[in-house]
Amino acid sequence: MGFQIEDGTGKGYVWQVDSQNRGIVRSITEPRDYHINEVSGKVWSCEFGPQDPTGADDYVFYIKNTGTQNLSISDFRLSCTGVTGRVNIDAVTGTAAGGSTITPTSRNLGSAATVEATVEEGVNITGLTSGGTIFYMELDTVSKLFHLRTTSKIIIPKGTAIAIACADAGTILSGIVSVIEEE
Repeated sequence: MGFQIEDGTGKGYVWQVDSQNRGIVRSITEPRDYHINEVSGKVWSCEFGPQDPTGADDYVFYIKNTGTQNLSISDFRLSCTGVTGRVNIDAVTGTAAGGSTITPTSRNLGSAATVEATVEEGVNITGLTSGGTIFYMELDTVSKLFHLRTTSKIIIPKGTAIAIACADAGTILSGIVSVIEEE
């Protein structure tokens, strides 16, 4: 070790500097969603399914941000028990119809925080128009768990929505969508 710099307050705290005059620093890092969950409890799992779409390209999951803070989606865990095929995750507009309400589960069991969003599942959620596919997943094996995670997350501002569609009828889909309310 090199030398130490005292804090100047008389408390005896020092900052160590190595022989090349670089400060020696130690820190603890944690993922952002872990921090949000620990501090505010605003991380949820939205479980849906099994949903058997009535036709090709039918939406089976929908989430719309009705709050004032951005919501973000960090990952999707999906599995099919019917026909294998592609699942599209789309930005959507319109008013969802024909779905059933999902109550998200908090990932902080000590938190009473609830997500400000409309979350639905169904075999054919209608009234939606795709604004483009954000991601797609190829579910090429029945009863296998597929996990899509993204460091950039999908950010859902107030008043906007995403939905999951099965490209093929008979792709009986189940899944969990991870939702975070950004600080």
